[in-house]
Amino acid sequence: MQTLLRGALLLLVLASSACGFSLRGSEQLASRYSDLQYLTLQPNSEFSRLLRRALESAGIELNVITDTGATDPERLVLAVSDEQLARRPVSVNPRARAAQYEMRLSVDMLLARGESELIPLQALSVERSYFEDIENIAGTQEEVAIITDEMRLELVNQLLRRLQAAPS
Repeated sequence: MQTLLRGALLLLVLASSACGFSLRGSEQLASRYSDLQYLTLQPNSEFSRLLRRALESAGIELNVITDTGATDPERLVLAVSDEQLARRPVSVNPRARAAQYEMRLSVDMLLARGESELIPLQALSVERSYFEDIENIAGTQEEVAIITDEMRLELVNQLLRRLQAAPS
């Protein structure tokens, strides 16, 4: 019985590796955009690093540019603004202090070749809320950092999906 189970598991692994499985959308992005000029004013920000890593792992060759005058008009340019993080109180506790906050992370993006805009300037955003624990400020700050990291990943995924849906 154990040998039969191992054989079935081995057959399943071999079948799934032979079916051409790949991460969702990575092949489509690589076939549509073999190379991109990535225009950003903050190339070392965490969001920029995550986006570069995602595009490169999709098989896209990137040329990071920090000056708008250095772009090649014959090549595609993906321009992404600096991330904007906003936080506002949503509810208050009995002591009239903010108990729940809403965070919004957004970037503006544009995909163009020369004067032709494939994706016109548009804002992408992600929102999350969290409760602030007055008794545990350090824990709340760690939670904010974790939520912000998750929001960046989701924003990168939004941008990748938008690139996939762009007209050729």
